[in-house]
Amino acid sequence: MATITTDLNAVQTSGPATMYDTGDNAFRVLQLAGSWYEMGEQYGTFVKDLVDPIYQSQVQAIYDKGWMTEAGASELFGTRVLQASSTRRQQFYRGVADGLGWPVEKVVVLDQSATMGMYQGKLHAFAGCSSLCAWADATADGHTYTGRNMDWGEEFNKFPVVFAVYNPTDGSNRVANLNWAGWLWAMSAINDKGVYVDVHDGTSMGGMVVSAERPSFINAVIDFLAECDTSADLSNRFNGTRTDVAFIWTVADATGDCFSFETNLAENRRRDPDANVLAVVNTFLNPDWGYHARDTVSHSLERNENLRARAADHHGTIEADTMMDIFDIPLFNDDGTFKENGGPTKPTKQDADLTNHQIVTNPKTLDVWLKIPLKTEWRHVDLKTLFV
Repeated sequence: MATITTDLNAVQTSGPATMYDTGDNAFRVLQLAGSWYEMGEQYGTFVKDLVDPIYQSQVQAIYDKGWMTEAGASELFGTRVLQASSTRRQQFYRGVADGLGWPVEKVVVLDQSATMGMYQGKLHAFAGCSSLCAWADATADGHTYTGRNMDWGEEFNKFPVVFAVYNPTDGSNRVANLNWAGWLWAMSAINDKGVYVDVHDGTSMGGMVVSAERPSFINAVIDFLAECDTSADLSNRFNGTRTDVAFIWTVADATGDCFSFETNLAENRRRDPDANVLAVVNTFLNPDWGYHARDTVSHSLERNENLRARAADHHGTIEADTMMDIFDIPLFNDDGTFKENGGPTKPTKQDADLTNHQIVTNPKTLDVWLKIPLKTEWRHVDLKTLFV
């Protein structure tokens, strides 16, 4: 049974906003409120002491290696992305810039630095993430439950993780997003209507190609959540948008409308489940592509098989504790062999990456649980109290 702590300690305020830690500063929880500009300024104020390590690692390192100049990055991944963003996102970026005391282009470049690394063709993809959704008769109470691992390089364990909770006053939905400090795009996000999304690397199937003539799709998904009240609404928005990078998205809501989108630069294809369970990894699994469902260097097919098998083991009894238990099961034994009755999780690096952080949600009750393997236990966050 998962061990869960509920510490949420206020450590700083900025106007109506409050920053909390979860007991040891492993996660920063930001409760933001106001206009999108004001929430951006609050965010920048709260993370001012956190962003330098990820900027040095993901942006400055590219300049130092001569892969791109600061001026070139500022134009291509700063100004271009900013000007193609919605008014909401532009206001937010400008607020973050003022909170940090940075030029706004520098803020946007940091936000887009993962895509910028892919643009150089130097980055090992977005790596090996895993998601699982269960709902209806697969769960103990009929609620939807989601679980997700964010897997990437060991260096990302050094970067602070921020759970930012946005309470806008412009009439749009309230949104919470788990990501590293300074990365403002939708990594693992849920809105106050119980619509949940998370993003996975799709480049192993859709190609390591970045379209620099399109808006940032990962940026736009925050707009989708701010404006969509159901998974069906979000699906329509996905269908009407071309991505700039190959992604795989998990989508779920409190009603049990759960599916994934597999996208390349040409099109988006929705994958619907064949039961009340959906596993999502880094391989395109929709047969309509006509693609061979090939494995990845991060063992996507093994993770997918394990998630489906563990969900079957607990069919009809899955709840939040069960989901956390499934995501506590490692993929490998200590000697690097696959674990019998294994799970999706890599607490340490034994293939291309490791599990940096994890999230479990109940979209109906707006309860969220967060964890960093080998560093924290599961941390409970009651979003109902932070959505104001």
